[in-house]
Amino acid sequence: MQKLQEYLTEIRKEFHLRHSHEFGFTESQSEAHFDITTQAAMSYIQGLAMSGKMQEMQEMLKGGEEALVSSRYYDELIQKCADSYYALDWDTERKKKLATTALVCAMQGLRERFLVGGYSNDTAGVLKFLGLDSGMLGLMGKMGGMFNMFKKK
Repeated sequence: MQKLQEYLTEIRKEFHLRHSHEFGFTESQSEAHFDITTQAAMSYIQGLAMSGKMQEMQEMLKGGEEALVSSRYYDELIQKCADSYYALDWDTERKKKLATTALVCAMQGLRERFLVGGYSNDTAGVLKFLGLDSGMLGLMGKMGGMFNMFKKK
């Protein structure tokens, strides 16, 4: 996941350049709130993945802004991000606007880097994009095989 963090570090600078004036942030405030947003979103998305909603999560991430906003998890995701802004004494709507803006910026930045990188649009391509070795793919295959034994035949 270190590769993902590298991408997000680049994107948070883009976030500051594009949106700091809109929210009245200094560079360090922009970066801090971008990090808070992406960390809260990652935590929420990992929870979805762990609860077996991997397909929904992938659709939300791969579909860009439109898929994010139309997802049935969107409101809950944005609320989780907005709730993580402890230091801001803003009203809920303004916090939600910040969360949405930061997430859309992060997703667009990641999507652009994925497309420019020429990664395959499958699990192996995503793992390579994230900088995870192919051993992870093998491990996932073995775990999938383990879970298959619990399915009814």
